[in-house]
Amino acid sequence: MRVLVTGRGGSAGSWIVRGEQLGKAIGATVQPMAASAVGFDVAVVVKRTPPQAMKALQGRRWVWDIVDAYPQPEAYGWERSDAVAWVQRRIRELKPAAMIWPTARMREDCDTGLPGIVLPHHYRPRIGVNPIRDRVQVVGYEGAPAYLGSWRALLEDECARRGWRFAVNPAALTDLDIVVALRGAGGYVSRHWKSNVKLANAHGSGTPFVGQQECGYIETRTGAEYWAEDAPSLSRAFDWLTDQGAREAIADRFLQGAYPVQRAADALKAFLHAL
Repeated sequence: MRVLVTGRGGSAGSWIVRGEQLGKAIGATVQPMAASAVGFDVAVVVKRTPPQAMKALQGRRWVWDIVDAYPQPEAYGWERSDAVAWVQRRIRELKPAAMIWPTARMREDCDTGLPGIVLPHHYRPRIGVNPIRDRVQVVGYEGAPAYLGSWRALLEDECARRGWRFAVNPAALTDLDIVVALRGAGGYVSRHWKSNVKLANAHGSGTPFVGQQECGYIETRTGAEYWAEDAPSLSRAFDWLTDQGAREAIADRFLQGAYPVQRAADALKAFLHAL
C-alpha cells in the first residue's frame, strides 16, 4: 500500500511526531502541503487541513489524524459542548474516510461513526536512557515556555529551595533528573484531548515524571507517575523523588511500559490496510 502523509508541516511537535517520525516508520511518502495525491492508495492528513493539500485529495481516500487540529489557544477556553461541536462540524465538512484520535476520550466525545483508531504518541526515536544520578540536580520541562503559565515561577522557587536547577527545553531529556508536564491554561480541550507526548518521552527515556492528570497521560500511565495540581502536591512529589531508589524503580517501570515508534507504526499500518 502506498501511503502519503501530508499536512501543514513545520516545526510543531505534533507534526514531527505524527507526520515525520511515524510517516517514516510506516514507509510512507511524507510531503507537507502536498500538491498531488496521484499514485497513492490512501493519504493521512496530520493535524491541520491546509486548503492546498485538501484540494489535492479531492475524490481520493484520506484519513484525518486530528491531533491538535483545533485552533490554539482559543480552544482552551471552550466548554465541552463547543469543542465537540467544532470537531464534528469539521468532520462533516471535510468528509474523511476514517479518523485517527490522540486520546480515547476525544474519540468518545466526538466520534461520528467513521472507522477510527486511538493512537497515542510514541516516544522520540533514539531518545537515550536516563542514568538516574545519585541525587537530584535538574528538573526540566520540554515544550513552549508560555504554556507553563504561573507554574514556571512555582517550579523555579521550589527547585531553588531544594538547591536544584529548573531548565526549559534541555539539550536532552536524559540531562534531567525529573521531567514535569504542567500547563497553565485549563479548559476541557487541554485536559481531555491533548496528546501524551511528554509522558511518552519520559517512559522511553526512563525519566521520573510529574504532571497533571490529563486524559492523554491517564490513558497511557504505567502507575509510576506522580501527579501535581497545586503547590502542595508538587512539593510532595518532589519530596518522594529525592530518593534515588524510588527514581530507579520508576525508571525500570517506565522503560518496561514504553511505547516505541515501531509499535505505533504497526498499529497504524494494520488500520490503514483494513480500511
